[in-house]
Amino acid sequence: MTRQLQLRKGVNDDQDWLFDLFRRTMQDHIDKAWGWDELLQREGFVTSLPVRNFQVLLSDDIRVGSFHLTDKPDHLLLDMILVIPERQHEGFGRFLMERVKEKSRAKSKPVHLSVLKTNPAMQFHLASGFKLVEEDSHSVRMAWSE
Repeated sequence: MTRQLQLRKGVNDDQDWLFDLFRRTMQDHIDKAWGWDELLQREGFVTSLPVRNFQVLLSDDIRVGSFHLTDKPDHLLLDMILVIPERQHEGFGRFLMERVKEKSRAKSKPVHLSVLKTNPAMQFHLASGFKLVEEDSHSVRMAWSE
């Protein structure tokens, strides 16, 4: 059976789903690093990550993942790439990362990201060709370019 994948721009109706996805995938990692404050996290998420800058991945018309890119003067910042926990390891993350790389190529800019050291996604980013740039006590900064 072939699944139908579609990527679309985030809309206002995605806001609560996106924050819930962020909470489900990141709360444990953030809690270990700094502690999780629900109100602070929600406020930061809504104000720092405009829903219209998200790309939402649908599989057979069901939301399964998303990514948020910020276009900086000299690079694209991959603020987050998220796949619902029960659908991880099915190739959706790779699909999303390929779309990120396509945007990078189209703009001729490298992609930068930061990942918490406690987050197993660090291995995903390394396997996707990202290189370690620097690190601090909680996170690793990485970059990808062709």
